[in-house]
Amino acid sequence: MADLAAFPPPGRMISVNGVKLHLYRIGSGSPTLVLEAGLGENVLSWHPVQAKLAQTMRVCAYDRPGLGWSDPVDTAIHPEDVAKNLHTLLNDAGITPPFVLVGHSRGGIYVRAFYHQFPEDTQGIVLVDSTHEQSPMHQYPYASWDYRKQAIQIAVAEPLSRIGLVRLLGIADADRKPSPLPAAILAAKTAVQNRTDTAHAVVNEIAVMRRGLDPATPPPGSLGNLVLLVLTAGNLVDLDYVAREAERSGKDVEAEKALAKIQQAEQDELVHLSSHSRLIIVSNSGHFIMQDQADEFVGAVSEFAKPLAQK
Repeated sequence: MADLAAFPPPGRMISVNGVKLHLYRIGSGSPTLVLEAGLGENVLSWHPVQAKLAQTMRVCAYDRPGLGWSDPVDTAIHPEDVAKNLHTLLNDAGITPPFVLVGHSRGGIYVRAFYHQFPEDTQGIVLVDSTHEQSPMHQYPYASWDYRKQAIQIAVAEPLSRIGLVRLLGIADADRKPSPLPAAILAAKTAVQNRTDTAHAVVNEIAVMRRGLDPATPPPGSLGNLVLLVLTAGNLVDLDYVAREAERSGKDVEAEKALAKIQQAEQDELVHLSSHSRLIIVSNSGHFIMQDQADEFVGAVSEFAKPLAQK
């Protein structure tokens, strides 16, 4: 409670089906850029780029239920429901379509679900090192221990957060790894990530994500001729870099290289979802491209969005 008092939401709280969701909207003009964060993330993950993008267009970031400053929900939310919630949120906030949707990591699945339900409202999509629906199944032979460990974490994360151990041990602290985010943003991010609601929301999202381990999970759906930009983290698909990092950290080099090849294949498949697409491999970047290479991210997204403003 003290943390939330010290770090109030930067945006507005808007009720969607009885749940208050946090929407942070800045800028004006066209097109309207809608930012969908990755697994367990919130509006602050876009801090290095949102204000810069808002110099030429309206940019909206928001928190899914239980994440950031948004109220929690009890049950797991499927991508289709995430998309419906976002559509209602934008409508209730008076933000009219069309939208250019930007999805990072797991958020890439959510923005594509939005397009499939509301194609007439979607002007374009940017996938930022996006997750592939079948990724767990593709990766499992090389990352089986990671998925077993994840199952254990799912089982213990929420009860540990309820008795304060997550906060005590600093498991969810945003500054546990070197970050380009300013200290004040890291402090706010830590405050919201230590909420029990956040642990519950992450558990729910992972529970849905793990269904990708089922071979019956369908592949990503076609985007037709929708304009699409795919940004891929260069460090995750550069085999030399991956091998060096694996050796440095004591991981299985061949397994890590196999995972990198899977990552590249998945990104290539996402590019081919649309007949009107472009792939940019962002060099010297990890998974959080908008933080590791903020200027390149802003340049690529601005260039992508500029012709859409004229339509």
